[in-house]
Amino acid sequence: ILKQYERYLIENNVLKPRRKDVMNFRDALWAQGRSPTTVQKYMVVIKQFYKWAKKHQAEFDLDPSYKIDIAEGIKGAKVEFYYKKEPLSIEQVHTLLQTADELRTDIYGKRNYASIVLMLVTGLRTMEIKSAKISDISRIDKKTILYIKGKGSYDKHHFVRLPEEVVNAISDYLYYRTDKNHYLFVSHQKGTHSLGRDFIGKMVKSLLLKAGIHSKRITPHSLRHTTAYLNLKHGGTLAATRQLLRHKHITSTMVYADH
Repeated sequence: ILKQYERYLIENNVLKPRRKDVMNFRDALWAQGRSPTTVQKYMVVIKQFYKWAKKHQAEFDLDPSYKIDIAEGIKGAKVEFYYKKEPLSIEQVHTLLQTADELRTDIYGKRNYASIVLMLVTGLRTMEIKSAKISDISRIDKKTILYIKGKGSYDKHHFVRLPEEVVNAISDYLYYRTDKNHYLFVSHQKGTHSLGRDFIGKMVKSLLLKAGIHSKRITPHSLRHTTAYLNLKHGGTLAATRQLLRHKHITSTMVYADH
């Protein structure tokens, strides 16, 4: 986002941006047909940058103009507080799992299937999938669990229970692993390394397309929505669904209930 903002300033011959330039960039986003959510995201990043620059101007010997936060108070876009991403239907879940299962012919397919099943059943975010390590899998009272680092956490003190189907999918994948990488899901091209969030997102989106699910409202994060939606649909309480998704505030869970 900052690179795009920089490109805009260069194209418009702005050497030292003023408050009006930030507002003009926001208006240019509107002119490009960007959604309110996108405009708001861009403005949040730019406003945080100028806030940071003002705070650290002396420390990093930045241009004196950064002593003033030119973006302070500039409004972005009003975004309705509801999820614009749809959960998958029961039929779509079955189709996605069947497609992923049919592609379990090599190490890549086994990895993708295991990660898809894990995300659908537990509601894990892509960042939580990315940071999961093999050593995070443990046993408590004869139940298999996975310790995770939740949103905004530094330590892995949260955990999710892994049903037998998920354990079997992960075990099948790990059985064919010959590397010594500690991460649960890794790349198998040009050596092994942990997967990035973008890679996981593209992998999920690719499987969705192969399963014939082409809706723009269904994204990789829809798998987490699906976990909440199905839990509530089949009698789960708000409190139980909140615990499942590890929401800090129940208002976040209520959005799924409204859906």
